[in-house]
Amino acid sequence: MKSWLIIMGGLILWAVHFFLLYFLAEFGGSGSGVRLAASLCTLAILGAVAWMFVAISRETPGDPFARWRRRAAMLALAFGGLGIVFQYLPVLLVDR
Repeated sequence: MKSWLIIMGGLILWAVHFFLLYFLAEFGGSGSGVRLAASLCTLAILGAVAWMFVAISRETPGDPFARWRRRAAMLALAFGGLGIVFQYLPVLLVDR
């Protein structure tokens, strides 16, 4: 179970960010408060991605599976971080 959480961590954070932004857009309406909340959520999630990336990059894998898990986790974190940034772009670009 630990390996799955390590590998899927970035994608799980991406999904959490998606649902948070969807919740804010659906129930929060439009306004500066919602944009601020979306910005704070995005910064918190990106901080978690960066923390996981640093934590995973510092571990020293011994066996081949641990090396593969480390590479897969870092790739998933990179994709998740990129997805989070792209999900946040409409908040920045759309002026209501």
